Amino acid sequence: MKLKRTAVIGAGWFGRAHIRNYIEMSKLMAVCDENNGNLEIVKSSYEEINTYTNIDEMLKNEDIHAASVVTPPSVIPELTRKCVEKGINVLMEKPMALKLEEIENLKRFQNIRIMPGFIELYNPVFEKLLERLPELGEIVTITSKRIGLYPRRGWNMGVVLDLSIHDIYLQERILGEVKNVEAMVNRFIDDNHEDAAFILLDFGKAKGSIESNWYTPTKFRRMYVHGAEGSIEIDFISQQFNLRKGLDLTGNKPATKDETYSPLRLEEPLKKELKSFLYDNDEQVKVNLEDGIRALKIALEVIKKAK
Repeated sequence: MKLKRTAVIGAGWFGRAHIRNYIEMSKLMAVCDENNGNLEIVKSSYEEINTYTNIDEMLKNEDIHAASVVTPPSVIPELTRKCVEKGINVLMEKPMALKLEEIENLKRFQNIRIMPGFIELYNPVFEKLLERLPELGEIVTITSKRIGLYPRRGWNMGVVLDLSIHDIYLQERILGEVKNVEAMVNRFIDDNHEDAAFILLDFGKAKGSIESNWYTPTKFRRMYVHGAEGSIEIDFISQQFNLRKGLDLTGNKPATKDETYSPLRLEEPLKKELKSFLYDNDEQVKVNLEDGIRALKIALEVIKKAK
C-alpha cells in the first residue's frame, strides 16, 4: 500500500492526536497552525515535519493528498475550501461549522472526499452494537448520556455543537430520519451558550433522548438501546458492551440473561477513522459530507428551539 502524503491543520491537543496517527499510517508532510507555541510542541517531537503558520504557504510548497482540519469550527469551512480547491481530500473535525450554509457550499466539490470527523462511528463498541442490533427486535427508545469536559468559550458555541452532535449522528445512524426535534437547555455561566441540554428526537415509532452537559466536572459517554426483544448498553470510554434479554418474565422473580463484553485491548477510534479516511474506498467509508450537513442541521435546530 502506497502511503498517502498528508498534512494537519491545527496543532492543539486533538490536532496532535491526528499528527501522532498520521505519522504511523502515512507520510506526514506538514503541520499548519497560526500559534507558534503549538508548532514548537510539534517540532520538539517530530523534527522532520515542515511547519507553517499560513495555510496558503503550506499549500503552495507542499504536495499533499489528504489533510485533517482540526481548528475552531468558525474557520474549518474556509480552510477546507482552500484545500479542496487544490484537489486535497479533507477530514473536517466536528462540528464542521457554526452555520449550515458554510458547509453546504462545499457540496459543489463532487470528486473530492470531504469527510466529517464523526469519531464515534469508528468506536469498536458502537460497531458491536450495530452488529448485535437485530437481536433487539423493533427499537423502542435510545438514550444517550454524554458529560464533560469544560466549556470552549473561545469557539463561540455551546454544548450542543460540542457534545450533543455526537449522539445526534449516532442515533440517526441507528433509526434513520429525524422527524421532529424538541429541546431544553440550561445556561449556567453566561446567557450566550448552553452548558447542559436535554434533547428529544422523534424517529416515528422509536424515540431518542440525548442528555449532554459540560458543566459537571466528570466524563461520561454511554448509550442505551431498548427494543421489543432486549436491551443493549454501551460505554464509549471503556468500550464495554452489555446485551440483556428476558428469559422468563412471569412470576415474582423474572429472569434475564446478560452477555457482557469487555475488550482485552482498547482500540483507538481516531486511528480507525483516519485509516478509513485515507485508504478505504467510497463504499467502505461510513460517513460523508451529506451526513455531516444533516447532523449539523439537527443540532442547529435544537439550539434554535431552545432559545
